[in-house]
Amino acid sequence: MQLFRTGDTPRPDVIILTHKLTREYDMGSELIRALRGVSVQIQKNEYVAVMGPSGSGKSTLMNLIGCLDTPTSGEYWLNSQKVSDLADDELARIRNKEIGFVFQTFNLLPRADALHNVELPLIYAGMSARSRRERAAHALERVGLGNRMDHKPNELSGGQRQRSTRPRAPKSWGCSASCTGRGRRW
Repeated sequence: MQLFRTGDTPRPDVIILTHKLTREYDMGSELIRALRGVSVQIQKNEYVAVMGPSGSGKSTLMNLIGCLDTPTSGEYWLNSQKVSDLADDELARIRNKEIGFVFQTFNLLPRADALHNVELPLIYAGMSARSRRERAAHALERVGLGNRMDHKPNELSGGQRQRSTRPRAPKSWGCSASCTGRGRRW
């Protein structure tokens, strides 16, 4: 583990680094300290479990790591880029290009079929309709749902719903983190 000090840059093998990360919420007359100085380092290919009792800050930490929220203080680095100070539009770009989410509730659009649900992040990424449809169909075939592409979430089993969320993560599109702009290779 790298000894990290404020102002340092993480080593290239460190994918996620938080340093003295805090998150406070002003709830009227009460200040909630959800995180108090959390420092974590996660290296490439490392698997990590975040565990703790209810109210210990797990969801708050995951929201910060997922760029869904910003810290009150401290530093957060993702793939050697400091993201703790980024503006909302820059965080949205990071979420779109770098981070894949698997939610407990799957967050599938109920009126859209599996193919369109997988296409959705590709729409936000600016991919052409034909390319994203081909990419989404191929991804669903890879997870064993080639014959269920036209089914809506309520027509899929729980396991099928879960498998249909995996291809929505940017890393599953076959594009490296360096694929950006109109010249990206899919």
